[in-house]
Formats: sequence, C-alpha cells, structure tokens
Amino acid sequence: MNFNYYLPVNLIFGCGVIETAGNVAKKYGSKALVVTGKASTKKTGLLDKIITILKKSEISSVVFDEVEPNPLTTTAHKAAEIIKAQNCDMVIGVGGGSIMDCAKAAAFIACNDGDINEYIFNKKTSEKALPVILIPTTCGTGSEGNGFAVLTNPENGDKKSLRCNAIVPKSSIIDPDCMKTMPKHILASVGFDALCHNIEAYTSKIAQPFTDILSLYAIKLISDDLVNVYNDPEYAEGWNNITLASTIGGMVINTAGVTLAHGMEHPVSGLKNVVH
Repeated sequence: MNFNYYLPVNLIFGCGVIETAGNVAKKYGSKALVVTGKASTKKTGLLDKIITILKKSEISSVVFDEVEPNPLTTTAHKAAEIIKAQNCDMVIGVGGGSIMDCAKAAAFIACNDGDINEYIFNKKTSEKALPVILIPTTCGTGSEGNGFAVLTNPENGDKKSLRCNAIVPKSSIIDPDCMKTMPKHILASVGFDALCHNIEAYTSKIAQPFTDILSLYAIKLISDDLVNVYNDPEYAEGWNNITLASTIGGMVINTAGVTLAHGMEHPVSGLKNVVH
C-alpha cells in the first residue's frame, strides 16, 4: 500500500477561540486585509469584534466586503489590488465558504502575475501566496482545512478550483459559537455539503487510509447531530460535532477529492448562481 498525506494547516478549534485571533495573526504581520461578505458578519457584530481583537494585538486592518455567493474571479482580483495598494501582509477571511475561497485566491493573486484562470488551468504554476487566516461562520465547505479556492469565471459561468499548497491557511480559527447565527435554510445547505464532502472522499478512487478514517468519523457526527442542531439551535455539543465534521470534510477532499455529486453541482451554481 502506497499513499501520501500532506496537509500543513494549524487548526484552532473550540468555543471562544475567536479571542485568539490577534495573537495568531501577529505571527504573520501587522496589517491585514479582512475579507468578508456584504451583510451577515456586520449584522451579527462579528466583524467589529474581530477588528477590535486585532487592534489589541496592534494589527491594523482594511475591510473588503464585496464577496458574493459563488465568488467571481474578478472579485478575487479586486481584493488582491487592494492588498497591494494598502500594503497588507496577510489576509483574514471571515465568513462562509465563498468568503474563505475568495480570501485564499486574493492572497495568491497578490503574489503572482497574470490572470488567476491561468493558474486554475495549470497554464502557470506557483507556490507563493500571502499568509491566510480563516475564521469560518458556516459549517459546510471545510475551506478552512484545505488548499482549494472555488471561483466562477463571470465571462462564461465556468466554476473551477485553484488548488495549491500555497493557499492552505496558516491558521484556521474554528469557533462553533460563530456558526450559531446561521438561518436554518443555510444550516441545512451547508450541513448537507459537509456530508457530501465526506461521503465523496470515502468513495473516491484515490481515497486512502487517513481519509477513510476521518471521513467515516465525520459522516457519523453529521448523521447523528445535523437534524438535532437544526431542531434545537441551543444544542452546544451538536454544534461542536457538525463544525468539526465540516472541517474534516474540507481536509479529506484536499487529498481524496470529490466525485460526481460535486462534478454535477459546479456547473449548476456556476451558470445559475444557486446555493451550493
């Protein structure tokens, strides 16, 4: 049996670990581009909280809040231009999978010449990117645990992934308490996405012992507690379980990949802009 498992990401997991964001970030620089969505992190107060935590560690920040669901390659390029103009030395993504993927892509574009589509299709390659820190607010994509950034080309609706170790986050701060403001319909969608990641990684032709073990564990966590959390938003242990399972889902697809379900979904959300 031969296999290779490589995933250099620092996962900081637990209720309340959001408070460590400043100490984590100061390892990588003193000025961050904070990438987020247009509304949710502002409404919940999480964005302001993180900016305050960063200030306490003497880290200044610039906010980029233009990321759309199913993020566009052009949006990532726009964020990268702000990184360069503002001399940011790290990128912090705060939000769901779309925000995290855009943050990774922006950190990559800021260090590399040309259009990101050239790297997505392997016409160019690079292992350079600014340090990325991710703070997920949805338990679904698992982007905090891998080196993928899924983007849509607005010219043709083509939805593809940038994949490289350079965009594996330096640290991911995974706080189940940050998930609890999700509307139920979002929880249902992202929870099912996490389940699919783990099932697809387990059934993948390039699965291996480490991904099998992790996938099976995560599938059980989701099957045991997703419906429980949906019905009872105060169920703390359930939030821990499905949040952990989501991160594991991101980790296993980094190595084992996804299969037909995601292969069918990407054209749908790329062309029709529906919820992944």
